[in-house]
Amino acid sequence: MPFGLKTPGARKMDALNAASQVAETSHGTVEFALRGDAPYVLIFHGTPQGHHASFMGEPIEAAGFGTITPSRPGYLRTPLKTGRTFAEQADAAAALLDELGVDQVAAYGVSGGGPSSIQFAARHPDRIKCLILEVAISQRYEPELSALTVALAMNPLAFWIQGQLLRRAPRIAVGQMVKMESTLDSADRARITADVIASPEKLDVLRRLVDGPSFGSLRAGFDNDMEQFATIDRLPLEEVRCPALIVHGTDDGDVPYRHAEDAAQAIPGAELFTVDKGWHLLRLSDGDDAYLQAEIEFLQEHLSR
Repeated sequence: MPFGLKTPGARKMDALNAASQVAETSHGTVEFALRGDAPYVLIFHGTPQGHHASFMGEPIEAAGFGTITPSRPGYLRTPLKTGRTFAEQADAAAALLDELGVDQVAAYGVSGGGPSSIQFAARHPDRIKCLILEVAISQRYEPELSALTVALAMNPLAFWIQGQLLRRAPRIAVGQMVKMESTLDSADRARITADVIASPEKLDVLRRLVDGPSFGSLRAGFDNDMEQFATIDRLPLEEVRCPALIVHGTDDGDVPYRHAEDAAQAIPGAELFTVDKGWHLLRLSDGDDAYLQAEIEFLQEHLSR
């Protein structure tokens, strides 16, 4: 490559770094994206992602809330030593709020970000006004993934092929995603696939999820998450005392619906919002995004107050 020219991957990382900041906190280095103004929603992103997943909070921002999305330890520019356990990750998030001068937030745990958001609510009750768990892991999680499956799925070439399929053969790409991330039958999968590819907005969400950084910049966080998920004995759900909204689909093929049921039963006063035939990517599921409206109304009631 000619001197001075960067690869597409390097340019992508430059853009990601330009969209985030790095803070040196009392619990270590934390990279984060800050969007909008207070009151803030603290987003605990899923696996394997980073601060670039903050775009999933855009409906929240459109409703007038700001978002703070740290890259959890091991992802992008937050080193793993900042916090291997979910309790340590929660403490690092609280330390980031100290650096930013933010007193209280809502916590929003998505998928693999569930355990650290639950720990944040339990360990820092004075910093949290309410908690949203969306398709979130809330108990031991040990998916049946062989080392070969992980190696193939997380290979940069596999990411490139997935992106190309989405552009050139969206029906195949979306169909594969729905099959992989849901327990829906073939008829429902075909119907949802057709709905997604007919919606520019939904296709854009999927493209932005697929078009992330190289897996090499996420691998340490992914490996640590999988190790930590498998060792969960009992998260401190009963110690969560703030208002809590739990949102989950009945046909989630990644994080089973029982995670939501158990969390709703264990967290005092928690409210469960069920998306019928919803799968792991709720934004692409059936319905009129009623769950998003429920989340926004929940924030308006508890965070704005």
